[in-house]
Amino acid sequence: MSTDVAEILSRFPGPVTLRPARTKWLLVFAIGILFAAGGMWMIEDDRLMGWYVLVFFGLTALVAAVAMLPGAGGLALDREGFEVTSLFRRHRIRWRDTTDFAAVRIPPARQSMVAYNDLKQSGSRLAKMNVAIVGRTAAIPDTYGLSADALAQLMAQWREHALA
Repeated sequence: MSTDVAEILSRFPGPVTLRPARTKWLLVFAIGILFAAGGMWMIEDDRLMGWYVLVFFGLTALVAAVAMLPGAGGLALDREGFEVTSLFRRHRIRWRDTTDFAAVRIPPARQSMVAYNDLKQSGSRLAKMNVAIVGRTAAIPDTYGLSADALAQLMAQWREHALA
């Protein structure tokens, strides 16, 4: 067990809140700004495609900027369940409605994420698509500064403690 996981688990029953790594969002923001600027140059050269580039990457930079605001993202763990916050939207899941936390990779991405089975969502179309792609019905949108393996281990062990 990694020291990060052990330290976080030592704070059971919580609440404990993990925050997303800002470096990832800073990189996405910078790339969005650079490509949006490229779109502006394309527009100055009377190239219609420049508008598409500007809008797409401008929106990408905007989403990244919002994601870096305080409280925009996080993962809160407590005795009853966990709450995922993404772009200020919150979704609460109870431990008893979850199973099988695991680190998964979605090809062709190089990074892994944590997927799990949400028993309340198992019949939905989205859940069925997720099962076809990663073998689980739901996923956590970030790893909050941990590796996917460490976060999956943390989630599984926190759940085990909560349901004991």
